[in-house]
Amino acid sequence: MNRVVKYLGVIFEWRRLILWNTAILTSLAVIVSFILPPRYTATAQLLPPSDEGDVFGLTSLLGGGVSSGLSKLKAGFTGSTTSSDLIVGILGSRTVMQHVAERCSIARHYSIRKPSPERLVRQMKDMTKLAAADDGIVRISIEAKTRGLAAQVANTYVAELDSFLRFSNISRGHNMRVFIEKRLGQLDSSLAAASESLKAFQEINKVASVEDEIKAAIDAYAKMKSELSVMEAEYEAARSGASDENPSVDNLRRGVVALRDELRKLESGASQTGFGVGFGVSFKGLPEVAAQFARRYQDFKIQEEAYATLYQQYEYARVLEARDAPTLTVLDYAVPPERRSFPRRAVIVVAVFVFSLCIGTALAFVSEYFGHIRITRPDEYQSWLHLRGQLSASASRLFKPGSRRKS
Repeated sequence: MNRVVKYLGVIFEWRRLILWNTAILTSLAVIVSFILPPRYTATAQLLPPSDEGDVFGLTSLLGGGVSSGLSKLKAGFTGSTTSSDLIVGILGSRTVMQHVAERCSIARHYSIRKPSPERLVRQMKDMTKLAAADDGIVRISIEAKTRGLAAQVANTYVAELDSFLRFSNISRGHNMRVFIEKRLGQLDSSLAAASESLKAFQEINKVASVEDEIKAAIDAYAKMKSELSVMEAEYEAARSGASDENPSVDNLRRGVVALRDELRKLESGASQTGFGVGFGVSFKGLPEVAAQFARRYQDFKIQEEAYATLYQQYEYARVLEARDAPTLTVLDYAVPPERRSFPRRAVIVVAVFVFSLCIGTALAFVSEYFGHIRITRPDEYQSWLHLRGQLSASASRLFKPGSRRKS
Protein backbone atom coordinates (compact mmCIF):
# COMPACT_ATOMS: atom_id res chain seq x y z
CA MET A 1 0.00 0.00 0.00
CA ASN A 2 2.86 2.36 0.83
CA ARG A 3 4.31 1.78 -2.65
CA VAL A 4 0.97 2.65 -4.34
CA VAL A 5 0.72 5.82 -2.28
CA LYS A 6 4.29 6.68 -3.25
CA TYR A 7 3.50 6.23 -6.94
CA LEU A 8 0.40 8.38 -6.69
CA GLY A 9 2.46 11.00 -4.91
CA VAL A 10 4.94 11.08 -7.80
CA ILE A 11 2.13 11.49 -10.30
CA PHE A 12 0.57 14.29 -8.24
CA GLU A 13 3.90 16.04 -7.86
CA TRP A 14 4.57 15.97 -11.58
CA ARG A 15 0.94 16.56 -12.58
CA ARG A 16 1.75 19.69 -14.56
CA LEU A 17 4.27 17.87 -16.76
CA ILE A 18 1.79 15.06 -17.37
CA LEU A 19 -1.13 17.38 -18.09
CA TRP A 20 0.82 19.71 -20.36
CA ASN A 21 2.38 16.84 -22.27
CA THR A 22 -1.01 15.19 -22.75
CA ALA A 23 -2.73 18.44 -23.71
CA ILE A 24 -0.07 19.49 -26.24
CA LEU A 25 0.20 16.12 -27.99
CA THR A 26 -3.57 15.63 -28.04
CA SER A 27 -4.07 19.10 -29.50
CA LEU A 28 -1.50 18.37 -32.18
CA ALA A 29 -3.31 15.11 -32.97
CA VAL A 30 -6.59 16.99 -33.41
CA ILE A 31 -4.94 19.51 -35.74
CA VAL A 32 -3.19 16.82 -37.79
CA SER A 33 -6.37 14.76 -38.09
CA PHE A 34 -8.10 17.75 -39.68
CA ILE A 35 -5.14 18.54 -41.94
CA LEU A 36 -4.72 15.02 -43.34
CA PRO A 37 -6.43 14.67 -46.74
CA PRO A 38 -9.52 12.47 -46.52
CA ARG A 39 -9.82 9.17 -48.38
CA TYR A 40 -12.93 7.19 -49.17
CA THR A 41 -13.42 3.47 -49.70
CA ALA A 42 -15.98 1.92 -52.07
CA THR A 43 -16.52 -1.83 -52.36
CA ALA A 44 -17.96 -4.04 -55.11
CA GLN A 45 -18.80 -7.71 -54.52
CA LEU A 46 -18.75 -10.47 -57.13
CA LEU A 47 -19.87 -14.06 -57.26
CA PRO A 48 -17.50 -15.85 -59.69
CA PRO A 49 -18.41 -18.92 -61.74
CA SER A 50 -18.80 -22.09 -59.71
CA ASP A 51 -15.82 -24.41 -59.38
CA GLU A 52 -17.69 -27.09 -61.34
CA GLY A 53 -17.05 -24.99 -64.42
CA ASP A 54 -13.83 -23.44 -65.49
CA VAL A 55 -13.57 -19.65 -65.18
CA PHE A 56 -12.68 -19.50 -68.87
CA GLY A 57 -15.44 -21.83 -69.99
CA LEU A 58 -13.18 -24.83 -70.48
CA THR A 59 -15.47 -27.33 -68.78
CA SER A 60 -18.49 -26.07 -70.69
CA LEU A 61 -16.47 -26.41 -73.87
CA LEU A 62 -15.41 -30.00 -73.26
CA GLY A 63 -18.02 -32.72 -73.20
CA GLY A 64 -17.92 -36.48 -73.24
CA GLY A 65 -15.20 -38.64 -71.80
CA VAL A 66 -12.28 -36.30 -72.33
CA SER A 67 -13.67 -33.58 -70.05
CA SER A 68 -13.08 -35.65 -66.97
CA GLY A 69 -9.47 -36.22 -67.97
CA LEU A 70 -8.82 -32.54 -68.51
CA SER A 71 -10.63 -31.70 -65.28
CA LYS A 72 -8.15 -33.95 -63.49
CA LEU A 73 -5.30 -32.16 -65.22
CA LYS A 74 -6.74 -28.83 -64.12
CA ALA A 75 -7.09 -30.08 -60.57
CA GLY A 76 -3.49 -31.24 -60.60
CA PHE A 77 -2.32 -27.88 -61.87
CA THR A 78 -4.36 -25.57 -59.65
CA GLY A 79 -4.35 -27.70 -56.50
CA SER A 80 -6.69 -26.10 -54.01
CA THR A 81 -7.12 -22.97 -56.12
CA THR A 82 -10.75 -21.93 -56.50
CA SER A 83 -12.47 -19.77 -59.09
CA SER A 84 -12.45 -16.92 -56.56
CA ASP A 85 -8.67 -17.12 -56.28
CA LEU A 86 -8.32 -17.08 -60.06
CA ILE A 87 -10.61 -14.04 -60.27
CA VAL A 88 -8.48 -12.22 -57.67
CA GLY A 89 -5.37 -13.11 -59.66
CA ILE A 90 -6.87 -11.70 -62.86
CA LEU A 91 -7.97 -8.48 -61.14
CA GLY A 92 -4.49 -8.03 -59.70
CA SER A 93 -2.78 -8.49 -63.05
CA ARG A 94 -0.85 -5.66 -64.61
CA THR A 95 -2.99 -5.64 -67.75
CA VAL A 96 -6.29 -5.18 -65.93
CA MET A 97 -4.91 -2.55 -63.56
CA GLN A 98 -3.42 -0.56 -66.40
CA HIS A 99 -6.70 -0.58 -68.34
CA VAL A 100 -8.64 0.53 -65.25
CA ALA A 101 -6.15 3.35 -64.59
CA GLU A 102 -6.46 4.61 -68.17
CA ARG A 103 -10.27 4.43 -68.20
CA CYS A 104 -10.56 6.29 -64.87
CA SER A 105 -7.88 8.93 -65.67
CA ILE A 106 -5.87 8.08 -62.56
CA ALA A 107 -2.90 10.11 -63.83
CA ARG A 108 -5.04 13.27 -63.91
CA HIS A 109 -6.69 12.70 -60.52
CA TYR A 110 -3.38 12.07 -58.76
CA SER A 111 -1.31 14.60 -60.76
CA ILE A 112 1.10 12.05 -62.21
CA ARG A 113 3.16 14.15 -64.60
CA LYS A 114 4.75 11.32 -66.55
CA PRO A 115 2.15 8.53 -66.42
CA SER A 116 4.26 5.52 -67.34
CA PRO A 117 2.61 2.08 -67.10
CA GLU A 118 4.75 1.22 -64.07
CA ARG A 119 3.66 4.33 -62.16
CA LEU A 120 0.01 3.79 -63.01
CA VAL A 121 0.11 0.17 -61.85
CA ARG A 122 1.92 1.18 -58.66
CA GLN A 123 -0.75 3.78 -57.92
CA MET A 124 -3.50 1.26 -58.57
CA LYS A 125 -1.90 -1.24 -56.19
CA ASP A 126 -1.84 1.43 -53.48
CA MET A 127 -5.55 2.08 -54.02
CA THR A 128 -6.78 -1.48 -54.49
CA LYS A 129 -7.50 -4.22 -52.00
CA LEU A 130 -8.69 -7.57 -53.38
CA ALA A 131 -9.95 -10.42 -51.22
CA ALA A 132 -11.65 -13.79 -51.72
CA ALA A 133 -13.80 -14.75 -48.74
CA ASP A 134 -14.34 -18.29 -47.52
CA ASP A 135 -17.85 -18.22 -48.99
CA GLY A 136 -16.39 -17.59 -52.46
CA ILE A 137 -17.41 -13.93 -52.75
CA VAL A 138 -14.75 -11.65 -54.26
CA ARG A 139 -14.54 -8.14 -52.79
CA ILE A 140 -12.96 -5.22 -54.64
CA SER A 141 -12.22 -2.35 -52.23
CA ILE A 142 -10.91 0.94 -53.64
CA GLU A 143 -9.56 3.77 -51.49
CA ALA A 144 -9.49 7.07 -53.39
CA LYS A 145 -9.33 10.79 -52.67
CA THR A 146 -13.00 11.40 -53.62
CA ARG A 147 -16.22 9.47 -53.12
CA GLY A 148 -17.08 9.35 -56.80
CA LEU A 149 -13.62 8.21 -57.89
CA ALA A 150 -13.61 5.31 -55.43
CA ALA A 151 -16.94 3.99 -56.75
CA GLN A 152 -15.95 4.60 -60.38
CA VAL A 153 -12.69 2.65 -60.08
CA ALA A 154 -14.35 -0.30 -58.31
CA ASN A 155 -17.08 -0.58 -60.95
CA THR A 156 -14.50 -0.22 -63.73
CA TYR A 157 -12.69 -3.23 -62.28
CA VAL A 158 -15.93 -5.20 -62.60
CA ALA A 159 -16.42 -4.10 -66.21
CA GLU A 160 -12.80 -4.92 -67.14
CA LEU A 161 -13.04 -8.35 -65.55
CA ASP A 162 -16.25 -9.19 -67.38
CA SER A 163 -14.76 -7.98 -70.67
CA PHE A 164 -11.62 -10.05 -70.10
CA LEU A 165 -13.59 -13.22 -69.38
CA ARG A 166 -15.86 -12.75 -72.39
CA PHE A 167 -12.91 -12.19 -74.69
CA SER A 168 -11.15 -15.24 -73.23
CA ASN A 169 -14.20 -17.44 -73.79
CA ILE A 170 -14.75 -16.20 -77.32
CA SER A 171 -11.06 -16.55 -78.21
CA ARG A 172 -10.88 -20.05 -76.78
CA GLY A 173 -14.02 -21.08 -78.65
CA HIS A 174 -12.73 -19.57 -81.88
CA ASN A 175 -9.34 -21.26 -81.63
CA MET A 176 -10.93 -24.59 -80.78
CA ARG A 177 -13.38 -24.32 -83.68
CA VAL A 178 -10.61 -23.54 -86.17
CA PHE A 179 -8.40 -26.44 -85.11
CA ILE A 180 -11.27 -28.90 -84.87
CA GLU A 181 -12.52 -27.91 -88.31
CA LYS A 182 -9.12 -28.80 -89.75
CA ARG A 183 -9.05 -32.10 -87.89
CA LEU A 184 -12.60 -32.95 -88.95
CA GLY A 185 -11.71 -32.28 -92.57
CA GLN A 186 -8.84 -34.76 -92.31
CA LEU A 187 -10.94 -37.36 -90.50
CA ASP A 188 -13.83 -37.09 -92.93
CA SER A 189 -11.89 -38.54 -95.85
CA SER A 190 -10.07 -41.17 -93.76
CA LEU A 191 -13.36 -42.29 -92.17
CA ALA A 192 -14.99 -42.68 -95.57
CA ALA A 193 -12.01 -44.72 -96.82
CA ALA A 194 -12.02 -46.95 -93.72
CA SER A 195 -15.77 -47.49 -94.01
CA GLU A 196 -15.55 -48.48 -97.70
CA SER A 197 -12.64 -50.80 -97.00
CA LEU A 198 -14.50 -52.55 -94.19
CA LYS A 199 -17.68 -52.88 -96.25
CA ALA A 200 -15.86 -54.25 -99.29
CA PHE A 201 -13.97 -56.82 -97.18
CA GLN A 202 -17.24 -57.98 -95.59
CA GLU A 203 -18.89 -58.42 -98.97
CA ILE A 204 -15.95 -60.33 -100.45
CA ASN A 205 -15.19 -62.60 -97.50
CA LYS A 206 -18.72 -62.87 -96.10
CA VAL A 207 -17.59 -61.78 -92.60
CA ALA A 208 -20.28 -60.32 -90.35
CA SER A 209 -18.41 -59.27 -87.22
CA VAL A 210 -15.55 -60.02 -84.80
CA GLU A 211 -15.69 -61.78 -81.48
CA ASP A 212 -17.19 -59.80 -78.60
CA GLU A 213 -13.96 -59.82 -76.59
CA ILE A 214 -11.92 -58.49 -79.51
CA LYS A 215 -14.62 -55.96 -80.31
CA ALA A 216 -14.70 -54.63 -76.74
CA ALA A 217 -10.92 -54.23 -76.71
CA ILE A 218 -11.00 -52.42 -80.05
CA ASP A 219 -13.77 -50.09 -78.86
CA ALA A 220 -11.82 -49.17 -75.71
CA TYR A 221 -8.65 -48.57 -77.70
CA ALA A 222 -10.54 -46.44 -80.23
CA LYS A 223 -12.05 -44.32 -77.45
CA MET A 224 -8.60 -43.63 -76.03
CA LYS A 225 -7.36 -42.61 -79.47
CA SER A 226 -10.30 -40.23 -79.86
CA GLU A 227 -9.57 -38.65 -76.47
CA LEU A 228 -6.01 -38.07 -77.63
CA SER A 229 -7.31 -36.31 -80.76
CA VAL A 230 -9.48 -33.95 -78.70
CA MET A 231 -6.69 -33.23 -76.21
CA GLU A 232 -4.28 -32.46 -79.05
CA ALA A 233 -6.81 -30.03 -80.52
CA GLU A 234 -7.16 -28.29 -77.15
CA TYR A 235 -3.38 -28.10 -76.82
CA GLU A 236 -2.95 -26.59 -80.29
CA ALA A 237 -5.72 -24.08 -79.59
CA ALA A 238 -4.11 -23.05 -76.31
CA ARG A 239 -0.72 -22.63 -77.98
CA SER A 240 -2.17 -20.21 -80.51
CA GLY A 241 -3.18 -17.81 -77.74
CA ALA A 242 -0.26 -18.20 -75.32
CA SER A 243 3.40 -19.13 -75.22
CA ASP A 244 4.70 -22.59 -74.46
CA GLU A 245 5.91 -21.34 -71.06
CA ASN A 246 2.34 -20.60 -70.00
CA PRO A 247 1.45 -22.96 -67.11
CA SER A 248 -1.89 -24.03 -68.58
CA VAL A 249 -0.32 -24.70 -72.00
CA ASP A 250 2.47 -26.68 -70.39
CA ASN A 251 -0.10 -28.61 -68.38
CA LEU A 252 -1.98 -29.59 -71.55
CA ARG A 253 1.28 -30.56 -73.23
CA ARG A 254 2.16 -32.90 -70.38
CA GLY A 255 -1.32 -34.42 -70.61
CA VAL A 256 -0.90 -35.10 -74.34
CA VAL A 257 2.54 -36.65 -73.75
CA ALA A 258 1.18 -38.86 -70.96
CA LEU A 259 -1.71 -40.14 -73.10
CA ARG A 260 0.60 -40.78 -76.04
CA ASP A 261 2.91 -42.80 -73.78
CA GLU A 262 -0.03 -44.84 -72.55
CA LEU A 263 -1.09 -45.65 -76.09
CA ARG A 264 2.50 -46.45 -77.05
CA LYS A 265 2.68 -49.00 -74.25
CA LEU A 266 -0.46 -50.69 -75.53
CA GLU A 267 0.85 -50.74 -79.07
CA SER A 268 4.35 -51.95 -78.20
CA GLY A 269 3.24 -55.36 -76.93
CA ALA A 270 4.55 -54.87 -73.40
CA SER A 271 1.87 -57.05 -71.80
CA GLN A 272 1.59 -60.85 -71.93
CA THR A 273 -1.29 -60.71 -74.39
CA GLY A 274 1.17 -59.63 -77.06
CA PHE A 275 -0.32 -56.55 -78.69
CA GLY A 276 0.76 -56.20 -82.27
CA VAL A 277 2.73 -53.18 -83.39
CA GLY A 278 0.36 -50.45 -84.53
CA PHE A 279 -2.72 -52.17 -83.09
CA GLY A 280 -4.45 -51.90 -79.74
CA VAL A 281 -5.27 -55.62 -79.49
CA SER A 282 -3.55 -58.88 -80.42
CA PHE A 283 -4.69 -60.63 -83.63
CA LYS A 284 -2.06 -63.40 -83.56
CA GLY A 285 -4.48 -66.12 -82.48
CA LEU A 286 -7.10 -65.28 -85.11
CA PRO A 287 -7.46 -66.82 -88.56
CA GLU A 288 -6.05 -64.74 -91.38
CA VAL A 289 -9.44 -63.56 -92.65
CA ALA A 290 -10.67 -62.72 -89.16
CA ALA A 291 -7.41 -60.91 -88.36
CA GLN A 292 -7.63 -58.80 -91.51
CA PHE A 293 -11.27 -57.97 -90.78
CA ALA A 294 -10.39 -57.04 -87.16
CA ARG A 295 -7.67 -54.70 -88.40
CA ARG A 296 -10.07 -52.99 -90.79
CA TYR A 297 -12.73 -52.82 -88.09
CA GLN A 298 -10.23 -51.29 -85.68
CA ASP A 299 -9.17 -48.68 -88.21
CA PHE A 300 -12.80 -47.82 -88.93
CA LYS A 301 -13.72 -47.68 -85.23
CA ILE A 302 -10.84 -45.34 -84.41
CA GLN A 303 -11.81 -42.96 -87.19
CA GLU A 304 -15.51 -43.12 -86.29
CA GLU A 305 -14.95 -42.55 -82.56
CA ALA A 306 -12.54 -39.68 -83.16
CA TYR A 307 -14.91 -38.04 -85.63
CA ALA A 308 -17.91 -38.33 -83.30
CA THR A 309 -16.01 -36.95 -80.32
CA LEU A 310 -14.44 -34.10 -82.26
CA TYR A 311 -17.77 -33.15 -83.79
CA GLN A 312 -19.30 -32.91 -80.35
CA GLN A 313 -16.48 -30.61 -79.25
CA TYR A 314 -16.92 -28.63 -82.46
CA GLU A 315 -20.53 -27.86 -81.55
CA TYR A 316 -19.48 -26.80 -78.04
CA ALA A 317 -16.77 -24.57 -79.50
CA ARG A 318 -19.27 -22.87 -81.81
CA VAL A 319 -21.59 -22.19 -78.87
CA LEU A 320 -18.74 -20.81 -76.78
CA GLU A 321 -17.51 -18.62 -79.63
CA ALA A 322 -20.96 -17.12 -80.13
CA ARG A 323 -21.69 -16.69 -76.43
CA ASP A 324 -21.52 -13.07 -75.26
CA ALA A 325 -23.35 -13.38 -71.96
CA PRO A 326 -21.96 -12.11 -68.64
CA THR A 327 -19.64 -14.67 -67.07
CA LEU A 328 -20.00 -13.61 -63.44
CA THR A 329 -22.66 -12.34 -61.07
CA VAL A 330 -22.34 -8.88 -59.52
CA LEU A 331 -23.80 -8.99 -56.03
CA ASP A 332 -23.16 -5.31 -55.24
CA TYR A 333 -21.95 -2.54 -57.47
CA ALA A 334 -19.85 0.07 -55.71
CA VAL A 335 -21.64 3.24 -54.59
CA PRO A 336 -20.07 6.50 -53.36
CA PRO A 337 -19.47 6.07 -49.62
CA GLU A 338 -21.18 8.45 -47.20
CA ARG A 339 -18.29 8.60 -44.73
CA ARG A 340 -14.56 8.78 -45.19
CA SER A 341 -12.42 5.75 -44.38
CA PHE A 342 -9.36 7.85 -43.49
CA PRO A 343 -8.47 9.66 -41.32
CA ARG A 344 -10.48 8.31 -38.41
CA ARG A 345 -10.22 11.37 -36.21
CA ALA A 346 -11.71 9.88 -33.07
CA VAL A 347 -9.36 6.89 -33.21
CA ILE A 348 -6.33 9.12 -33.80
CA VAL A 349 -7.18 11.53 -30.98
CA VAL A 350 -7.95 8.79 -28.45
CA ALA A 351 -4.80 6.83 -29.35
CA VAL A 352 -2.57 9.93 -29.05
CA PHE A 353 -4.26 10.90 -25.77
CA VAL A 354 -3.52 7.49 -24.23
CA PHE A 355 -0.01 7.48 -25.64
CA SER A 356 0.82 10.99 -24.40
CA LEU A 357 -0.61 10.20 -20.96
CA CYS A 358 1.64 7.14 -20.72
CA ILE A 359 4.67 9.08 -21.97
CA GLY A 360 4.01 11.92 -19.50
CA THR A 361 3.72 9.48 -16.62
CA ALA A 362 6.93 7.72 -17.68
CA LEU A 363 8.77 11.08 -17.86
CA ALA A 364 7.50 11.94 -14.39
CA PHE A 365 8.91 8.74 -12.89
CA VAL A 366 12.22 9.15 -14.77
CA SER A 367 12.56 12.72 -13.53
CA GLU A 368 11.74 11.64 -10.00
CA TYR A 369 14.35 8.89 -10.19
CA PHE A 370 17.14 11.20 -11.34
CA GLY A 371 16.17 13.77 -8.72
CA HIS A 372 16.41 11.09 -6.09
CA ILE A 373 19.85 9.75 -7.11
CA ARG A 374 21.22 13.31 -7.49
CA ILE A 375 20.83 13.68 -3.73
CA THR A 376 21.38 10.15 -2.46
CA ARG A 377 23.90 8.78 -5.03
CA PRO A 378 25.78 11.68 -6.62
CA ASP A 379 28.42 9.41 -8.21
CA GLU A 380 25.81 7.48 -10.15
CA TYR A 381 24.15 10.75 -11.11
CA GLN A 382 27.45 12.08 -12.48
CA SER A 383 27.85 8.90 -14.52
CA TRP A 384 24.46 9.48 -16.14
CA LEU A 385 25.41 13.10 -16.84
CA HIS A 386 28.66 11.96 -18.46
CA LEU A 387 26.76 9.48 -20.65
CA ARG A 388 24.33 12.20 -21.68
CA GLY A 389 27.23 14.46 -22.61
CA GLN A 390 28.77 11.77 -24.79
CA LEU A 391 25.49 11.12 -26.57
CA SER A 392 24.97 14.85 -27.16
CA ALA A 393 28.48 15.24 -28.57
CA SER A 394 28.00 12.27 -30.91
CA ALA A 395 24.66 13.60 -32.09
CA SER A 396 26.08 17.08 -32.73
CA ARG A 397 28.94 15.66 -34.78
CA LEU A 398 26.57 13.43 -36.71
CA PHE A 399 24.11 16.15 -37.63
CA LYS A 400 26.61 19.00 -37.97
CA PRO A 401 26.33 20.64 -41.43
CA GLY A 402 29.06 19.44 -43.72
CA SER A 403 30.01 16.49 -41.53
CA ARG A 404 28.69 13.94 -44.00
CA ARG A 405 30.46 15.69 -46.86
CA LYS A 406 33.80 15.55 -45.01
CA SER A 407 33.30 11.94 -44.06
